[in-house]
Amino acid sequence: MPAILVQSPVSRIRTFVSEYPALLFVLVYFAFQVFFLTMISNGAGVDDAEQLAYVGALQWGYGGSQPPLYTWINSVAGSVLGIRLFTIYLVKFGMLASLFASVYFGARLLGLPRAVAAAGMVGIFMLPQIAWESQRTLTHSVGGTTGCAWAFLAFAWHLKSRSWRSAALLGLAFACGLLGKFNASFFLIALILAGLSIPAYRSVLLSRKSVLSAVVFIAAVTPTGLWALAHTENLLARTHKFEMNAGGQLLISRLHGEWKLFLNSILFAGVALVFFLMAWWRSRAQRISRPRDWMDGEKLIARVLIFALGGVFIGVLISGAAEVKDRWLQPMLFLTPLFLSAVLGRAIESDLPLKRFVVVGAICGLIVIPGLAVNILYARDGKAPSIGQLDYARLFAVTRADGNYQTVVSDGPQLPGNLRLFDNSINPVHLEMPNAVSHIHFPALFVWFGEDVNPVVMNLMSSAGVAASPAEIKRISLSYKYYPDKTDAVSYVIVQAR
Repeated sequence: MPAILVQSPVSRIRTFVSEYPALLFVLVYFAFQVFFLTMISNGAGVDDAEQLAYVGALQWGYGGSQPPLYTWINSVAGSVLGIRLFTIYLVKFGMLASLFASVYFGARLLGLPRAVAAAGMVGIFMLPQIAWESQRTLTHSVGGTTGCAWAFLAFAWHLKSRSWRSAALLGLAFACGLLGKFNASFFLIALILAGLSIPAYRSVLLSRKSVLSAVVFIAAVTPTGLWALAHTENLLARTHKFEMNAGGQLLISRLHGEWKLFLNSILFAGVALVFFLMAWWRSRAQRISRPRDWMDGEKLIARVLIFALGGVFIGVLISGAAEVKDRWLQPMLFLTPLFLSAVLGRAIESDLPLKRFVVVGAICGLIVIPGLAVNILYARDGKAPSIGQLDYARLFAVTRADGNYQTVVSDGPQLPGNLRLFDNSINPVHLEMPNAVSHIHFPALFVWFGEDVNPVVMNLMSSAGVAASPAEIKRISLSYKYYPDKTDAVSYVIVQAR
């Protein structure tokens, strides 16, 4: 009987390091960010505070036109690890790590060389909206882009496996993409169209197993779809940001929207494009005179990008959206570095340009660490420091000294979410929550920014059957960490019972 070789843990680690150095860099990078940002953060910013306000409330949908996947994951993590900043950061950076890893393994399953897959993965750090904005503030955009990356990986695996299990996971991954961010639908449709356009993949997608993918997908998204139909006011709460047919100018708004799409697509991938062109120019002497034909996997990646942008172009044309922000393009363009890496890999004899691409991507990622720390601790938005650095601990101590409360009500999630860091049992309520008034339980703290009476909070209070006179309103001045001379006024009322 032949001897069975058993690797020791140290040998396995060495093997992993030697075979997947780029992947190891990504995993260590995001693990470091979890602990580093938890250590230096004083409180949550706007998007993370919204998550803190929803953690623990597993629902089919939420307010603010946002899909539920990211909040579901935070809720599950919060039930295990507690409601704290560490949990919020662990979810965000864990999802970003899985995004990068999905791109790498998806590329390998499509038959792309290891060097191309590594460059396409680490090259994502050259996309500022992912490398910077996703780490700094975004939440649902992270969920949507990560869901699309999972769909890309599941798609590549199904093309290779062609099993019933891979078909089921493909349907689930597509559902994750859509439930992560609704604009992920452009990528998901593009992925299907790109697959159908390639004969070798078409036969897989048109097989009986695709019926299972469709069934799993429909089963996963239907509850949220029904919820959205029943809560259209919440679903459409932020559609004004698209500025559809702004000013009644049907043609002008569409032209402006298409221009913003073109401009922001270039800006989104601009850093990666610059370094790609530099690598292309520097390697002109090593270019293959007659590059090989495009592999099916390379064709798929190129066509996904083309079809996704084409879908957005048509969407702008139909809707009349005059605004297309660069961060909205994350789910459509996150594969850009992988495509650029594939072009370098097929046209240049040496792997050196790809290695340089990896190094530049890694440097871009490393630059973000101190930049993000400075932004969190010291940066100012206009005249105000980061809202996450406000002294929420003092607000909690002062309001608790004035009276007990189980619900915190405000016009936005910033104050309820951050107060929850000091008492996980707090029931947060804010305007964008569906059926917000029904969630108000007494005793309750009604709190808002500013010294003047807040009409939104007063309306929530009135709808809950409570009337407060100006004399009952108390005010506190909160300072910012590292900016003690800068303060914000916060007003509040504690209502013991109706």
